Amino acid sequence: QAWRHIDLGYETAYPTITGGIFEFGFSDAILQMWAAFCDQLANGRDNMRQPFYCATPQETHQHHRILTAALKSHKQQAVIPLNSVQ
Repeated sequence: QAWRHIDLGYETAYPTITGGIFEFGFSDAILQMWAAFCDQLANGRDNMRQPFYCATPQETHQHHRILTAALKSHKQQAVIPLNSVQ
C-alpha cells in the first residue's frame, strides 16, 4: 500500500479554454449548463454533442413535488401521496 495522491484532472462535456489544467469550479459548471442549453436549442435533443438532455419544466415540477412530499413526510412522520402535493 502506498500513500500518494494522483491528480487525474477532468474532461468536460463541452471544450473549455483552459481544459483540465485548472480546478473545475462554479463558473465552469454554469458555462457547461449554458453550453448544453444552447446545444439542445440549436440541434435538438437527438443531435446534441453529448447524451445528457436539459431538464424540462415538467421534469422540474415533478422533482419539486417529490422533494416537497419527502419534506412533508419527514415532518409529519407519515406517507404523503404525490397526488396531494402541488
